[in-house]
Amino acid sequence: MIIKPKVRGFLCTTTHPAGCAANVRAQVEFVKAQGPLENGPKRVLVIGASTGYGLASRVTAAFGSGAATLGIFFEKAGTERKPGTAGWYNSAAFHA
Repeated sequence: MIIKPKVRGFLCTTTHPAGCAANVRAQVEFVKAQGPLENGPKRVLVIGASTGYGLASRVTAAFGSGAATLGIFFEKAGTERKPGTAGWYNSAAFHA
């Protein structure tokens, strides 16, 4: 599918899987570059783990302290006619 940008005001209402994956990769690389967290958590539940603070918290816990994480979120996968939500692509990239 070719994804064409749709903008409403100053918000882009479409997402691109490669852009979301690049964003998650950049977050992971940043966290890894900071070195391991001392006394970090071992198991983490993140509610709202697909974007924003939730995604950042999950990335930090998983890649900063090696924690096992469980992320809970409500997102939609893409269809033939519409791309998925940014959170869905972010979560897919987190697991890749």
